[in-house]
Amino acid sequence: MNIGIFTYGTRGDLQPYVALALGLKAKGHEVTISATEDFKEFVEGFNISFQPLFGNAEGMMNSAEGQSILKSENPIKLMKYYFKVLHDSREPLRKSYFTAISKVDFIIANAMTLPIVSTIAEKQNKKMAITYFMPPVVPTKEFPLGDFDFFNFSWYNKLTYKIAQGFFWKFVKKDTNEYRKELGLAELKENLISHIDKQKVLDLYCISPSLISQPKDWESHHKISGFLTVPLQVRKEHSLDKTPDELSVWLDNGSKPIYIGFGSNGVGNTEKFISIIKEVLEKTNERILFCTGWSLFDNLPAHNNLFISKYVNHETILPKCKVGIFHGGAGTLATMLRNNLPVIIVSFYTDQPTWGKIVERKKLGIHIPAKKITADKLIAAIELSQTEEIKDNVRTIGQLIRNERGLENAVAEIQDYFSNSLNIPPPRCHLTPKMTSWG
Repeated sequence: MNIGIFTYGTRGDLQPYVALALGLKAKGHEVTISATEDFKEFVEGFNISFQPLFGNAEGMMNSAEGQSILKSENPIKLMKYYFKVLHDSREPLRKSYFTAISKVDFIIANAMTLPIVSTIAEKQNKKMAITYFMPPVVPTKEFPLGDFDFFNFSWYNKLTYKIAQGFFWKFVKKDTNEYRKELGLAELKENLISHIDKQKVLDLYCISPSLISQPKDWESHHKISGFLTVPLQVRKEHSLDKTPDELSVWLDNGSKPIYIGFGSNGVGNTEKFISIIKEVLEKTNERILFCTGWSLFDNLPAHNNLFISKYVNHETILPKCKVGIFHGGAGTLATMLRNNLPVIIVSFYTDQPTWGKIVERKKLGIHIPAKKITADKLIAAIELSQTEEIKDNVRTIGQLIRNERGLENAVAEIQDYFSNSLNIPPPRCHLTPKMTSWG
């Protein structure tokens, strides 16, 4: 099969697809990843074909307007800005998608690409699967959407998902129908998610069933597979993931450090976080490994207990740390728990607060919203993360995640789904049957 994977966003939105592409390639399929132009070197470093989409994700985050929005720490403003950028660049963006999709036979897409990808897939009559690395947005009676978890009873729970889908449709309706008209397709009267769902498109949540169980009232095309992970040996061989000698020396010459990193999640109020880091260094003897990622941190302090890097190889470095402090992206969460690392989630927007709440419910760490974080709160959270209860819980969950075979499950489900349109006997699916509770 000739399969195209389409994603638009941060490195956290991309990296699980690297694992999926490698898994599909190992089964003999031809796979191309399409993402913004700035990810070309990263993707091709894994010997995966890359087809660029218009735009630069890091540049969008660090533009003057992007920085202004990030400093507000307002998730609604950030979402509006994201959709505004997509709207303003819609013509070259659509052309780049159309070119990429025209070169493949099957499509795997993430949620943010759906307004364009689903339109082209329908026009070109190509089968599409959707994959997510976030808590489910499929309606269920069993639990509410994370942002609306004020109550928990069946009709309210289902309503919360309808509300979220309505918000999404409000943001993308005009551009979606404009493009459908341009390609000669009928205008959608219902929301896009409902339209796609009626086609029984494979809807695969690549998250751990040990953290969120698969609802019993889902239809069969909605599934939870387990996290997708790039194999450690493959990561070690990537030119961008090699550990610098100076970092290895620093790690070996002292106690286990605290990892702090927000990756490609933009931090606007950098002054606040610099002040917090300084205060933690002054008030404790903790060592800090700080990864700046995409954020523009200036005037970070020089200190023997502070090592600063743009990125590190999480698979290699996190096992050498005592606790992970991060924004709550699912991929980083998976890596930390898989390596038995307690977590402190400093959430900013989208699904991050939900992961923070799950972590606290399961006593795997602590959740602090970014707006409320202070040095004293962070120091208290670090101390709490080192209790035996949290460490034991993390070890238990870590073992479950290591046993889930998430990549194997996802590859089998996708092969099965796409093979049905080719009359090819499907491979056996290995989805883990036992699901644990939500919270």
